Amino acid sequence: MHPLAKATSRPRQRPSAPRRGRLALSAAALLSIAALAAPASANGRFPAAGLIASHPSDPSRLMVRATYGLLSTHDGGEAWRWICEPVVGFGGNEDPMVAFLADGTILAGVFDGLSASKNGGCDWSFAQGELLDRYVIDLSADREDPSRAVLVVSAGLGAGRFLTQLWETDDNADRWTKAGADLPEDFLAHTVDAAPSNRDRVYVSGRFGSPEYTGALQRTDDRGATWERLDIPGSDDMRLPYIGAIDPADPDTIYVRLDGDPTDALIVSHDGGESFTTVFESQGDLLGFALSPDGASVIVGGPQDGILRAPTSSLEFEKISDVGARCLTWTAAALFACGDEFADGFTVGRSVDEGKSFEALLHRDGLCGPLECAEESGAASTCTDLWGATALTIGSRQCGGDAGTGSGGSAPPPAEEPAGCGCKIGAPGAASVGAAAPPGGRGVSWLALSAAGALALARRRAHASGRGPAPGAP
Repeated sequence: MHPLAKATSRPRQRPSAPRRGRLALSAAALLSIAALAAPASANGRFPAAGLIASHPSDPSRLMVRATYGLLSTHDGGEAWRWICEPVVGFGGNEDPMVAFLADGTILAGVFDGLSASKNGGCDWSFAQGELLDRYVIDLSADREDPSRAVLVVSAGLGAGRFLTQLWETDDNADRWTKAGADLPEDFLAHTVDAAPSNRDRVYVSGRFGSPEYTGALQRTDDRGATWERLDIPGSDDMRLPYIGAIDPADPDTIYVRLDGDPTDALIVSHDGGESFTTVFESQGDLLGFALSPDGASVIVGGPQDGILRAPTSSLEFEKISDVGARCLTWTAAALFACGDEFADGFTVGRSVDEGKSFEALLHRDGLCGPLECAEESGAASTCTDLWGATALTIGSRQCGGDAGTGSGGSAPPPAEEPAGCGCKIGAPGAASVGAAAPPGGRGVSWLALSAAGALALARRRAHASGRGPAPGAP
């Protein structure tokens, strides 16, 4: 299960007066500036965050999936480090689902299989056997026992047929076993989640049929031995279903986002998927969804809608913030959001008042360089040479020492480091983000990227887990 972020795995406040002045620059001038800057990222995508994963027992450890790699903090957001895409095993426009397990193992579901790190992101390896070279389209850690997890693979077989399977681990990803029977070959999976209060209950959302598609849930009450198809009214090839959450105490209550164009909807079932009620229709992309840990409140968000909250007892939504969340994650410690640096004033923000206000935990120029690892590690050998180009394109201040030049171009000169070094750019207690402008000191590179993003974000974002159809999908 993951936050319902469509873009970036695929949710803004209005600028303050000084920033509105910058916005008044003509489009031609902004594009001229942008033309002088490096490409937005190594894969040509505008730098943005799209998913936040939290360690199940250590709230100071967060992992953020961005369009330029994974971003890691071990101290609650005071210092952030970069993990490059190649060391994890993905690249291009791929936005993998990422999760922590109980012992700190980090999982990433990618096109080539399941990639995992047992040492904080320094080294990664693919699960072997039948999972190798299988597209892991989604994965979910068990909330009651995070040493356990489920994942779903869905690979194209041709002629509108797919190999779709549920896999599980109960030992922090040391071993994976296929759970039960394969799903029907005319079913393409999108998301998976297991009920926290009933481990035998698992839901997989996806679509049936070709060339006309019908959105549906596959539900099992015996951990995959048998499956029941439950069609979702109002879903088709233009409005596909993605699981948002299952109530922590009620396995029959499931929240599903219908990903449409140009608007989305949130629907809920209280009878295990037998019937659904529409509880929210967005004005635009519904990129953020979060259920409180106790299941009492739900929050949704997106660039056009801002952030809205409702008690699950009534599901009557009230707007509480203009932040256009691009992802939402709700833990016992706080509510976290992916933001737009240009519009919201942060890349990652934290709220301790259930979404009314956010403090900036990460700005795009606040990375401290590659993850600190042993010289012989995969991250050190792979990411160090790539950091210079990445730092240049995202406008990083390169604090924390020499970042290396890399093969993608010369690294920018180091900027003045914050007091105490260590890139403490979003320390707890920072000012709340209302309509705050991004912090000062941004150079031409930041403004150029912001301009490019403001003028080019019409690109369709990926779905809830941040990925497109499985290889071979029509």
